[in-house]
Amino acid sequence: MNSKHHAALPEWVLPEVQAGNNCRVLDVGCGGGANIARLLEKFPEGHVTGLDISMLAVDVSIDYNYRAYKDGHCMIVGGNAMQMPLAKEIFDLVTAFETIYYWSSLEYGFVELLRVLKPGGTLVIANERDGLLPEDEVLYKTVGTMRIYHPEEIELSLAEAGFINIQTRIDEQRHFICFTATKPQ
Repeated sequence: MNSKHHAALPEWVLPEVQAGNNCRVLDVGCGGGANIARLLEKFPEGHVTGLDISMLAVDVSIDYNYRAYKDGHCMIVGGNAMQMPLAKEIFDLVTAFETIYYWSSLEYGFVELLRVLKPGGTLVIANERDGLLPEDEVLYKTVGTMRIYHPEEIELSLAEAGFINIQTRIDEQRHFICFTATKPQ
């Protein structure tokens, strides 16, 4: 979860992410907590909440970010992206790195992310696979519980959920993909 292999994607995505100094950030599918640490570093005056369906990941994230957790700069909770145990309209920024592959529904997930974002808030979705390589289909068939979406599918689902200002960035060499979208005011 916290290996160097997974560092390349957030290192590509996070320099472009904008939010205020005192922002409230949610990292959906926080895994081992490495991106929570990156977000805390990027927004030192902010607060970061991590959410993961795996209680093992929650425990690892707490250990990885123990000082920030203990000091109240971050909170890490168990929960499903389809039905988060979080209040509505509390986050300025929501990130989801390498997690939409496992959601039961893009639309339901995006509607739920829209619910917890403040009006004008930003959503960042980032994946190491853009669905354009033949091996992506093989991986999907091998894993079975994983779905790799094409960029157009993600853009359409974001729009159908109610997001605006949808922008897509693709690193064509590595097949990384990043979407940013805004919740209407």
